[in-house]
Parts: sequence; structure tokens; C-alpha cells
Amino acid sequence: MGAVASGEVEVDRCRTCGAAWFDPGEVRELTQGRLPAEEEAGPVADPSPPAKEEKGTAMRLAWGKARGLSCPRCGGPLRPVDFQLTGVPVFRCGGCGGMLVPRSGVKALAVRFKFQRDHAQLYESLGASMAKEVRGRMNRRLGPGVGEVGVGQIPVPVLVPLADGASPGSRPPLLVYGILFFTVALYLLSLIVAGDGTGLQGRLALPSGTGFSVVPKFALLMAPFLHGGIVPLGVGCLFLFVLGDNVEDRLGRVPFLLFYLFCGAAAGAAHVLLGKAGMPAALGSAGAVAGVLGAYLVFFPDVPIVMYGMGRVVTVPAYLFACAWAVAVFLWGWGPGPLSNLLNPAPYTLPGHLAGFGTGVACATLWRYCEVLPSRSEPVVD
Repeated sequence: MGAVASGEVEVDRCRTCGAAWFDPGEVRELTQGRLPAEEEAGPVADPSPPAKEEKGTAMRLAWGKARGLSCPRCGGPLRPVDFQLTGVPVFRCGGCGGMLVPRSGVKALAVRFKFQRDHAQLYESLGASMAKEVRGRMNRRLGPGVGEVGVGQIPVPVLVPLADGASPGSRPPLLVYGILFFTVALYLLSLIVAGDGTGLQGRLALPSGTGFSVVPKFALLMAPFLHGGIVPLGVGCLFLFVLGDNVEDRLGRVPFLLFYLFCGAAAGAAHVLLGKAGMPAALGSAGAVAGVLGAYLVFFPDVPIVMYGMGRVVTVPAYLFACAWAVAVFLWGWGPGPLSNLLNPAPYTLPGHLAGFGTGVACATLWRYCEVLPSRSEPVVD
């Protein structure tokens, strides 16, 4: 292996076969186009996503190659993974977290991410023009200066994903659509039946720090589908709509439903057992969608996400979005206040949010480990 300078990072390249070794986090040098191009790189790979059958063949071949490979850093075994569902197999070390990318994979990934890099300024200018248009409409409707942050306007203290850059799944996310429909329908029904929206929510809300002596057995499963206000309903639906489709495609429909319920139940249990006594009773999908975010972070850590936060719309990788979400949870998850009571009258406590997120990360990590085990027994295609 020889060191190749890539900006301020040194990436190791094999002088014989041209494979590249990336320490944890260094693969961005390839996807963001900073890794120097090879001389005599050969023909450019087809940038279109491969067919499902081609992906399966590529992964079977990769498993055959992995049997003779070991981590150049720690000597541990390397396991092939489909890099961000692009159909390009790479070899990841479970010990140190590094990644070995064959020469053909380096070329293919460079081409796949080239369009995104080449049009980054276009996306940024489109986002700026859309934001300018929205501010202009607000100024025309509400008066001058209302659309400007800091001039007569307090940014809404929420953090939500607006879109992601992951490729659409091979099938429509029917479970995500079904959960969204059921959640919105329950909210509207509760408003119609109770008038003020507190009837069903009040009976199934999860009290903080009281234990399970006063909590109905089915409340943990129903609480993620009930909301105390329109803001938490909208935020939860956005998280599920933007991030849930790719997670459902990765897990499958029935496993995704069980995963969603389990994350919501774990978040509710943590709120009931570990939440501070005297905090508001919790309702809403915050814990369940925190689990979806955790799974998305495991499956697609580098996929760009367009997010809104404190008056700004920016595009960041999924791992930075998860960090921003964690900061927002720590800022708003300690206790109630006048603004938080207005936006979300039935919030989860900090333990509830973190339990949902941690459950999602743990389940997705276990799933990713288990889904590659059957491939070991498949015959190698020479």
C-alpha cells in the first residue's frame, strides 16, 4: 500500500491492484471527488444503477473474494456490503470500521457521485431561489421584513428533514404510507369525537417516571400513533415520509412495521421508567421516528439530507443531520417551557428520545450483520 494525498487526508492505494483503503470517515474523499484520479483509468463505468440481478451477482462474487481478504489495519475479516445501495460492493472491516474498495469500485463510485458533485452549486442556487421566493410571498402577505430571520420573525425551533438523496426503493413504501394515513386519521378522529383532541390522547398518554402500574398494556403500542398537537404530528410525518421509505425498502414491509412498533415501545418504556416525575405525559411518534433515524444512519450514513432547522434550509450528510437532531433533543428534551408547551404539549423526555434512537441503531446494526450471513453459503461464481 502507498499513501496518496487527498486534500488534507492520506488515502492508501495498493500499487499492484489499485484498490483503495479508507479509514473511518475517509470514504468521503472518494464520494466528494477529492481523491486524485488514476492515470490510465480506463473506460468510464455506466453511471446508471445496475439491475437487481446484477447486484446479486456482484455481491456473490464479492463474498467469494472476501474469503481471501483481511483488514490491512487490524487483520480482521472483511465483509462485502452494497455501498449506499449503489450496487457497488465494497469490503468493510467490522473491527476498525475501515473500508477496502477495489479499483473497479473506485471508478464506479466516482462516476456515480460525479453528477451530484457537478450539480451541487445548481442545487444550492435552486434552494436559495426557492427560499427567496418564500420570503417574498411572506412579505407580500404579512408585511415587509416578516420573511427575514431576525427581523420581526422568530425561527420555529424544530428540526425536520425535507428530502434525501437516497435512490428510491425497488417497491413503493406501502407501510410508510399506511402508518401516515392511520396516524393522520386518528388525529382527525380524535378532534371530531372529543372536540378538543384530549379524549383518547388523555387516556393513552404515557406518564413520566411513574412506572407501569398506571399505564394500560396497549398504550405503548398506541402512543406513537396519537399526537397532542398539529406541530408534533407534522414533524413526525415528515421524518417518516422522508426517511422511512428507504428503511422500509431495506428491511421489508412486515419487519419494518415490527421495527417501528418496537422503537416506539422502547421510547415509551424509557419515558415511563426513566423520565423525570412531573413531566408531561408523552404522546406522539417522536420515539418511533427517532428509531427510523437511527436505522437510516446505519444504512445510509453519507446520503445527503435537505433539512430545516432554526430558520435555515441546508443540505448535510445523514450523520451530520443525526448530530443536529441529537443537539436539538438535548436542548429541548430536559423539561417543559412556555414555547415547548405551545408547540408540543405531550413531549417525550430525553430518555425516551435516546431510547428510540438507540433501539433503531441497534436493530439496524443487527439486521445488517444478519442479512449477509446467508450469502456465505452461496456458491462462488467464477
